[in-house]
Amino acid sequence: MAVGVIAGIIWWQQHARNIGDMRRSIAVLPFENLSSNTEDAYFAVGIQDQILTKLAGLADLKVISRTSTTRYKSKSDDIKTVGQQLGVGTILEGSMQRAADKVRVNVQLIDARTDTHLWANSYDREVKDILAVESEISQTIASALQAKLSPSEANRLTMAPTKDPEAYDLFLRGEYAEREAEMVAKAEPLDRAAGFYEQAFTRDPNFALAAARSSKAASAAISSSVS
Repeated sequence: MAVGVIAGIIWWQQHARNIGDMRRSIAVLPFENLSSNTEDAYFAVGIQDQILTKLAGLADLKVISRTSTTRYKSKSDDIKTVGQQLGVGTILEGSMQRAADKVRVNVQLIDARTDTHLWANSYDREVKDILAVESEISQTIASALQAKLSPSEANRLTMAPTKDPEAYDLFLRGEYAEREAEMVAKAEPLDRAAGFYEQAFTRDPNFALAAARSSKAASAAISSSVS
């Protein structure tokens, strides 16, 4: 009987650990652009990508890559199936609506196993505050999934690559052009991406990530032209 009790305890502890591990796995689906201007799609894509990047930097979370989630809609009709296909316990859905200097970001964190909401919120802010919104959303998700954060990870969640909103906007345009290059395999989008990154770095000389991306995109454009 004692052996049976011990085995039962061990099984339950392992089961609880597996449930916790599964819940701390997440896929960030593409954000839907609800703006009247279709050209604002780059902004929705950028928000999704930055939240994904912040979460991927947390060792206690399993975060599915952008490449794996691109084929899914921003709002899926069958969350359970998406969760099974991606091997995650939670899914983040979101949308973005931009008008002039205002932006609304809607997000909902869903338990993919039961298709129930764990958390949802709307953020009505000025466009210049989008970096703070991305950090706030990322921190809330990490808390909702009970992720254990090191001091450096907690600090990175609050950090912004630049304090200049216009430089950041140019950076997001560069990322969007770079994604376009992945689909068409041409040099022209890479040239545009490099140009946007360079403009972002010119606006903010401390924007190291923009400088690195500009160099990378320019090199890729040259390689694509040669090939």
